[in-house]
Amino acid sequence: MKSIKQTLLGLVLATCAAFASATPTFSDTFFVVPDFGPATTQTWSFGVAEPGAVSGDTFVYDFLFNTPPEPAWFEFTAFPDLVGSLAFSDLGFFAGDFVTPIDALALSLTSELAGGHGTITSGTYDLRLAGTFLVDGAGFTGQALSDIPEPVSLALMGVGLAGLIGARRRKAAAVAELEHA
Repeated sequence: MKSIKQTLLGLVLATCAAFASATPTFSDTFFVVPDFGPATTQTWSFGVAEPGAVSGDTFVYDFLFNTPPEPAWFEFTAFPDLVGSLAFSDLGFFAGDFVTPIDALALSLTSELAGGHGTITSGTYDLRLAGTFLVDGAGFTGQALSDIPEPVSLALMGVGLAGLIGARRRKAAAVAELEHA
């Protein structure tokens, strides 16, 4: 009886060890603090360079970040560092609850390229990539871009310009009326 328990325990531990070694997890976290201006493009580099990666190992990678308070244009691309060294198998882009997909973002995934673009609003987002290392020491590089407008100043400037145009038109109309009289 004791040997059966030890055998079962050994099998459970071996299974856990095999699963853990076959599924390494990598993550990066970015907190976006915008530099205000008429429009600010921010760029983030992310990815995995894993010299310990073994051919056949799988990975799950999280790129977790917060966006600025205003809606922003967002796009990203990720690709293997060496052609044929890695295959992406899954791509997800989720909102703050980490289960809701973002409808305003178009995603594309091939075995060697993951990308997306669209508009996102303020909040916390999670970009998840999964795949398999096809060669030892494989990795991937990603880049994300976000154009962040400064809407308050832009709105005030727009209202000011509209007011100037309106005042000029009223003045032109008054001058034209005096000339006809």
